[in-house]
Amino acid sequence: MKLRTALLAACMGLMLWVASALSAYSATRHVVLLFGERPDLPALAALQTDLIRTLSSNSEDRIEIYNEAMDLSRFGSDNYQPLLRDFLHTKYADKKIDVAIAILSPALEFLLNYGSVIFPETPIVFCGIDKTELGNRSLPAQVHGILLKREFAPTVEIALRLHPRTERAIVVAGTSDFDTKLLELAKIDFGFFQERLDFQYLTTLPLQNLLTQLSQTLVFYTTVFRDGAGETLVPREIVQRVSAAANAPTYGFFEQYVGQGIIGGKVNSLSAHGVEAGKLASEVLAGTATSRPQVDEMPTNKLLFDWRQLQRWGISESKLPAGSEIRFRESNAWEQYQPQILAIAAAILVQATLIGWLIHERQYRRREERNFLGAYADEPDGYGRRALSSHCPRDQTTYHRHGNDGQCRVAVAFKRRTRYYPGPGCNEQGCGGRASGK
Repeated sequence: MKLRTALLAACMGLMLWVASALSAYSATRHVVLLFGERPDLPALAALQTDLIRTLSSNSEDRIEIYNEAMDLSRFGSDNYQPLLRDFLHTKYADKKIDVAIAILSPALEFLLNYGSVIFPETPIVFCGIDKTELGNRSLPAQVHGILLKREFAPTVEIALRLHPRTERAIVVAGTSDFDTKLLELAKIDFGFFQERLDFQYLTTLPLQNLLTQLSQTLVFYTTVFRDGAGETLVPREIVQRVSAAANAPTYGFFEQYVGQGIIGGKVNSLSAHGVEAGKLASEVLAGTATSRPQVDEMPTNKLLFDWRQLQRWGISESKLPAGSEIRFRESNAWEQYQPQILAIAAAILVQATLIGWLIHERQYRRREERNFLGAYADEPDGYGRRALSSHCPRDQTTYHRHGNDGQCRVAVAFKRRTRYYPGPGCNEQGCGGRASGK
């Protein structure tokens, strides 16, 4: 009876332990990503990928992600945001959200206005915003963020170092709210170079007209979400057309443009920014974010260049700043096929060695045969067998033999091969017997 009670108690304890372990293991944290623009834009897609990967790898719990896109560059009517608020409030009414992440300033503005209605008592993390967009705004205690440090002056400085005779520059930008705010921020940095460069701004032209104005000068490209005719565009696609139309080098300020036609520069990396945002969100979920500043500005710029554009404009890599990363380098045949080339060369070498050895053996055999025949021909009939014995190599055996036709022949066995040579004649008693062997 006592044994049964003890076993039951042990089983119950084991079941409770397994249940608690499974409960802890199966805990799921729910995270909403709210984008101010379309998340399929290349820069935001890179940010999203690195943010989610960092968040998942730094959390012991399972992370469930929900993506919401405001897409304000295409939908910006006054009634849109209240309707979006009501929609999200209904959508997440029965879902406990552990953290809401605002990406870009419109998303933060939206959550500051309506977050308490949609996600009550939910911590907010923001990213993709610079300090000029944040301003002196006072943030609630549950809001934490990583600020972008957008820099334009370093890229202009690099361009002037690579093209020291340049006196004029064209700046290409769009007319959307984001385009305008970014251009105003860029103009602050451009002001440091007014004595060296005459900046001309192309922002109000339709795209087709804009492309005809890019001639004989440096081009700096910011963003074009909307052109002067009001057409909505994708900046990454427009930079390709700008670079193709320009007959002078084009520089940009964002990592996603490298590979699309710009030379490069000290570009802003949203993928690196996404990593930092993911780390912050992980700390918020773990409850350890109180140990860091509520808002932190972290530089995430890279010295990044396109090898193909360097070749196009004849720019030497030695002129680039130290620590520059060069992408899209085209490898030569040796770099691309080194293992295959080495294997083919080794096969050719082995073949050549084998062929050389066979040729050497053939020449050696023919030389010995000639020596033997010469020695045999110089001897009289009565001394033929003695001559054979004295002139044959060590691995060669000679003897006389009568064929079916009654003729006397000399047989020579050399390296497993036997050859017969006509003899001048011999005694019947000596034929068929071994003359010599070594």
